[in-house]
Amino acid sequence: MANTRRTLETTNRGGVVVGMLLIATGTVFFIANLMPGIDLGSMWPGMFFAVGLALLLPPWILPSHRQALAGLIIPGMLLLVLGFIFTYLAITDDWDSWAYTWALIPASVGAGLWIAARFGFWGPGASTVGLWMMAGSLVAFAIFAAFLGGEGPLAKGAPLALIALGVIVTFTALVRTRSD
Repeated sequence: MANTRRTLETTNRGGVVVGMLLIATGTVFFIANLMPGIDLGSMWPGMFFAVGLALLLPPWILPSHRQALAGLIIPGMLLLVLGFIFTYLAITDDWDSWAYTWALIPASVGAGLWIAARFGFWGPGASTVGLWMMAGSLVAFAIFAAFLGGEGPLAKGAPLALIALGVIVTFTALVRTRSD
């Protein structure tokens, strides 16, 4: 019988990462079920963070497959931003702000597209689309927050964000015009 030596191949790393994530998730749930004071129902936004981070990790962990795995960054960013949104809503109990925080969802897709295009070498077109999608969604978020925010904490800063954005856009246009 020949001596066979097993090594961790690059192609096996993905399975190891997924397996370790499943073990970690199962361990957290198992411990939470055994401890009487822990209520996982109140920590539900954390699941968005966990899945989002799990999707963001492979392009960084597997550099040899970074280009092929770059597409995972888009749903990873989406779930990460949803985690932030739902954590904010759950902590502040400002559920009325959903009337405008939804505008951050396309911004997260734009950010994911921009990062994925850079990681996956998809070309400047995809990167530009991601930036425009992110910028447009952030402007929509600020406008909706200023208009619909009422007395909510996000609404108080939205007009200032619009003013700052207007100053940046105006300054950029003036500098570009003078240098041309």
